[in-house]
Amino acid sequence: MLRRGGLAVARSIARPFGYLAFVLALASLSAAAKLLGNRDELGYFTDRLASTLWRYPEVTRRGVQMAWGVWAVAFVVAISPYDPLTTSSWDEAALAAVALAVIWRRIVAAHRAER
Repeated sequence: MLRRGGLAVARSIARPFGYLAFVLALASLSAAAKLLGNRDELGYFTDRLASTLWRYPEVTRRGVQMAWGVWAVAFVVAISPYDPLTTSSWDEAALAAVALAVIWRRIVAAHRAER
C-alpha cells in the first residue's frame, strides 16, 4: 500500500516535466522541419509528423499549458527583486519576446485561416 502511494506521488511530480519535455520535443521537430524544408526527405517526414501531432489538441494541450506555466513562473522570477540574473534586464526582455512571438504567430495564423 505504501509503495503504491509513493509511486503515485512520484508520478504526480514527474508528470509535469514529461509534458514539458513532450512540448519541447514537438517544438524541436517543427523547427527541424522548417530548417530542412520539404525538398529534403527528412524535412518532409518531420513536417508531416509535426503537423500530424499538432493537429490533435487533446495530445498537446497539457504540454502547452505546462510550457506557459513554466514561462509565467520564469517571468515572475525575472521581474522580482530576487532575480538570480540581476545584472541586466535581458532575461525579462527575452521572456517577453518569446511570448510576443507566440502570440503574433497565432494572430497571423488566424488571419491566414480567415482568407
